[in-house]
Amino acid sequence: MKEHSLIEDRLFLDFFGRQENIRYLEYMLEVLLDLDENTLHGKLTFESTLERENIESKTNRCDIVYETDDVIYNLEAYTTLDGKAFAKSTAYMITLSNNKLVKQEKYHPKKQLIQINIARHVSEEMEKVCEQCLTLKPLNKYVSMMIIRLDCLEKVDYNRNRSKDYIRLLRFLKAETQEEREEISKGNGVLESMCIDIPSRMDTELDPAFFDHDAWERKMNYERGEDAGVTKGENSLIQKMIAKGKSDEEIADTTEIDIKRIQELRAAMC
Repeated sequence: MKEHSLIEDRLFLDFFGRQENIRYLEYMLEVLLDLDENTLHGKLTFESTLERENIESKTNRCDIVYETDDVIYNLEAYTTLDGKAFAKSTAYMITLSNNKLVKQEKYHPKKQLIQINIARHVSEEMEKVCEQCLTLKPLNKYVSMMIIRLDCLEKVDYNRNRSKDYIRLLRFLKAETQEEREEISKGNGVLESMCIDIPSRMDTELDPAFFDHDAWERKMNYERGEDAGVTKGENSLIQKMIAKGKSDEEIADTTEIDIKRIQELRAAMC
C-alpha cells in the first residue's frame, strides 16, 4: 500500500469530511484555533461534503465546510499553496460568505466565516501573505483567515508560542507513513484513534485514481464547463450524445467541436 500524507487534498476531504469522523474535525479545529477541549463537541453540522464515490457532490469547490449556530468553518488543504490556489480559495470564501447574506436595510452575513488554509508547501509569491495570516486574521467584521504552513514546523520563530498539541497535530498531518503517525500520536487519544481509522482510507488499490489530483480537477472543470473551447451548454450536449451511444466521430461531425475535447470529456465521465 502506498503511503500518503493526510494533507493530500482528496484524502483530507475523504477523511475529515465524513460524519463518522466528525470528532476528529472537532479536535482539529479546537487545537488550531486554541479553543478549550470539547468546545465544539456535538455542535458542528454539515454545510457541504464530498463523498468519495461521487465527485459531483462537491459544491462551491470548497474542501470541508461545517458550521455551528454562529460560525462557518471552511478548511482548505493544499499540497502547494501558490497564487492561483490562493485566488481560488479566496473566491470560495466569498461564495460561502455571499450564500449567508441576509437582505434587510443592507446586506450582512448571518454568521461569521473562519477559513483555515493548511499547506504542505508554499510558493515564494505567497510568503508575505502567509506571514500576515500566521494567526487568525480578521479580514473584516465577519470574515477571518488563517494559513498554516507544514513546511515551517522546524522553524522556532514561526511556531513560537504554539501549544504542544498544535505542533503535534501538524506533525501528524504532515507525516507520510503510518509508522510516523503512530509514533507521533502516542499518548493522545484522538490521534491514536485516527491512526486506527486512517489505513482503510488509504487503500489505493480499491480506487487507484483517488489520489490523481489532475483527474479530479478535470472532472470538476468539465462539470462547470470551464475548459477552454467548451462552453457549459456544449458540454451538456456532448454528455447527452455520449449517453445515447454516439461515437466521438459522430459527435465531432455534429457539433464541430475538436474530437480531442470530446475524447477527454468521455474519459472524464468514466
